[in-house]
Order: sequence, then structure tokens, then C-alpha cells
Amino acid sequence: MRYRAEEKVEAMDVTRKSGEHGRRALLVDDNEAVRGALHEVVKRLGYDTDAAAGGREALALFETNHYDVVLTDLLMPGMTGFDVLEAVRLRNPKIPVVIVTGAAVYADDRRVARPGVVLVRKPVDIAFLESALTQVLQDLE
Repeated sequence: MRYRAEEKVEAMDVTRKSGEHGRRALLVDDNEAVRGALHEVVKRLGYDTDAAAGGREALALFETNHYDVVLTDLLMPGMTGFDVLEAVRLRNPKIPVVIVTGAAVYADDRRVARPGVVLVRKPVDIAFLESALTQVLQDLE
């Protein structure tokens, strides 16, 4: 099932409850509609989720909270998703990062092709996102 920000989240066929995995996710996206939609998707996949509108806000949340995974948009004003990735990894090299983007980035890009980092394309395929979250969390265990 693909999901676009304009679609209704209620239509998703996901029955898990927030926090079911006992994991926390930090979501970063400058687009309010996309951020809100992905927040609901990740929450419905069973993660307790906080959302930030940009890299600086995300890093402030990261400094004061525990997260098991970070999901970030790539193209944002100020800090890019790659900047967020590097800043998070400086603070904790074992934090998995999911880069969610519609930009032309290739999975073999050296910034993406490493353990604990996975690329998810927009529009987001929910089953693929769930699989990517599982994979990226296992990569660094």
C-alpha cells in the first residue's frame, strides 16, 4: 500500500497500537503534511513517535529523549537529512537512520550504503517502510 500525504491515514490497514514494539522513533520532515502523515503511519506501525520540523529541532529532541530509530527527510532547509544522519551518528553511532525521500539518491551512495542506514522512497510504501524499520534496527543489534 502506497501512502501520499494527501490521503487519509484512517484508510490504512494497520492494526498495531502505538508503542507495541516498545520502541521510540524520531521523525524529521519540513513538510507539515508529510510529517503528520508519516507520524501517523509510524505510530500505527507500533512505535512511540515524536516529530520535528527540521534538523535543529530534531537534535534538541534527540538530546533530551531516547530514540531507537530516526526517520528523516533528505531535502530540508538548514540541515539536510544527511546532516541529521551525521549529527545523530556523532552523538550515538548505533542509532539506525531511515532516510525517507523523493529525491534522486541511490542506495549505493556512500552516505546511505552502510550498516544502520536505509533509504525509503516517497511516496512511501507502508509495507516497505515496516520492513525497512525492522531491517535497520537489526543491522545495528
